[in-house]
Amino acid sequence: MADSNSNKQRSLRRRRPNFDDSSSSWLVTYSDVITLLLAFFVMILAVSDLNQGKVEALREGISEMMTGEAPPTPFTDIKDGLEQLINEQGLQDQVSVTLDQKGVKVEFANIALYASGSADIKPSSLSTLNQVTQVIRETSHQTHMIEVEGHTDDVPINTQKFPSNWELSSSRATNVVKYLLAQGIEKERLKAAGYADSRPKENTESLSIEQQRQANRRIVVFVRRY
Repeated sequence: MADSNSNKQRSLRRRRPNFDDSSSSWLVTYSDVITLLLAFFVMILAVSDLNQGKVEALREGISEMMTGEAPPTPFTDIKDGLEQLINEQGLQDQVSVTLDQKGVKVEFANIALYASGSADIKPSSLSTLNQVTQVIRETSHQTHMIEVEGHTDDVPINTQKFPSNWELSSSRATNVVKYLLAQGIEKERLKAAGYADSRPKENTESLSIEQQRQANRRIVVFVRRY
């Protein structure tokens, strides 16, 4: 009786269908779909706080992945608006604009805003600063951070008001922030930072020492995501 049962089991094993690899290929597609759904829900969770910067970055990433081209962004709008202003007003020697993955950097040559050794914005510069502010206010998002950076050269300063370049660069950045605030930029979006001569510009080796120092005396308004 035992031998009969054993024979039946061996017979059943022999008759069991043998699935080849192609019959289970749907499992690969299924697993891919599950992985994509998981990634989708993770991204939804990541932007569930409705942070516009995260939503914007996600939208850009998806668009670039689907089309293979970098999509237009609010930062592009800011850059285009500022470049138009610079060209119309002939400000190429005073203001420059660069765009990167983090945002837009508007750089003012120091001579455009301040007298030497001073942190008071020159009255003759207020019109230019006002126009730049207007472009930023009209084209940036409410969730974009606006950080103003003050930079100096490496020549020491030691006055009663500014014992070092740290105080000078910080005061210059702070005064620009105060101006932006007075022009209607929300204080929650503003930040001032003074770097003295700790962050010199790159790729200036071909310039003379005086030209390098002149290039490093600058104010940078950085419009970026939070």
